[in-house]
Amino acid sequence: MRAFLKATLVWAILAAIGAVLVVGLGLYNVSARQGHLPGVSWVLHTAYKNAVWLRAPSEEEVPDLTPPSLVDLGQGHYENACAFCHAMPGQSRAETALSMLPAPPHITEAVADWEPRHMFWIVKNGVKMSGMPAWPSQRRDDDVWAVVAFLTAVKRGERHGEAQTELPAGGDLAGETGSLPLAPAAAVYRDQCLSCHGRDGFAGGNVFIPRLDTLPAAYVAASLQAYRSGARQSGIMQQAASQLSDPQIAALAAYIANQSRDRLAEHEVGNLDPELVSRGDVLAHGGDEKANIPSCVSCHGPASSPRSDHFPPLAGQSEVFLRDQLMLWKSGRRGGTDRALMMHEAIPDLTKADMLALAQYYASLPPSR
Repeated sequence: MRAFLKATLVWAILAAIGAVLVVGLGLYNVSARQGHLPGVSWVLHTAYKNAVWLRAPSEEEVPDLTPPSLVDLGQGHYENACAFCHAMPGQSRAETALSMLPAPPHITEAVADWEPRHMFWIVKNGVKMSGMPAWPSQRRDDDVWAVVAFLTAVKRGERHGEAQTELPAGGDLAGETGSLPLAPAAAVYRDQCLSCHGRDGFAGGNVFIPRLDTLPAAYVAASLQAYRSGARQSGIMQQAASQLSDPQIAALAAYIANQSRDRLAEHEVGNLDPELVSRGDVLAHGGDEKANIPSCVSCHGPASSPRSDHFPPLAGQSEVFLRDQLMLWKSGRRGGTDRALMMHEAIPDLTKADMLALAQYYASLPPSR
């Protein structure tokens, strides 16, 4: 027995010395051209599959992924952040992506064996040693589910679209804005904003995406800076804003504010409850002193007197977007500009019914700047 223990100790020491030599002398070739040693790929992929199955949320936690607007939102982000590696349906992967080890699977292959709850865990958490990143924000799951909605639609064979590439209306505007001419600002809009927000910021009426054509430049710039710094959480918007410079943000904000107002008249109210709209009207204009709810109109309109350009007008935004934002404020997961503290102080006493009423009231109003 003692001889066995002695031999085991000797072999353990030799193995440790060998491991130190392999690591210390660089003997193990980490080149992506070399491929893995036999069996390594199987071990890694099996560990990956089992880890996902173990940690994915339950089926009951999966929201409704069928709304076309939610799928559109997920597709817009996928085109900007994911398509380089995984391609779009009907397209080929980039040669650079194919030279990774392991090579990222084509989107149709990537979704084939997973249910939505598994896709959610993978998109949110990423995968070690594969080049698959974790979601930029760990505080919001709604953005992640939007991408899962798109992936699920691809799995069902329902999505084959490609990114919009046409410059938005007004892309040939002349003049200077900040330190960038408007034409390059339009190119930045095309690269970072177009796939979700549409040609002129109207977002095609997507209820999950805010329309930009009503927002002042100062608020747009401050919001982009908040996304870039992480003060405002959204994996989708943090990705879009992360590489923008200060001059680009200033020019992009001015470009958005200079877009045509022709579509301000386009406003789909949807199915609103008159009683909730009326309740929201009362809350927005007078607040509720007994419930410690302040008025909304002094900052967000509608108002006859000019308001600060550092606050977003809410009239004409979709009920779904407004409701979701209020709930994010309520949960403490919604950051923002340096004026966000005002909303954190205003929101605690709002009930779910109050938030729905306010969302329906502002959604019922015609959009305006």
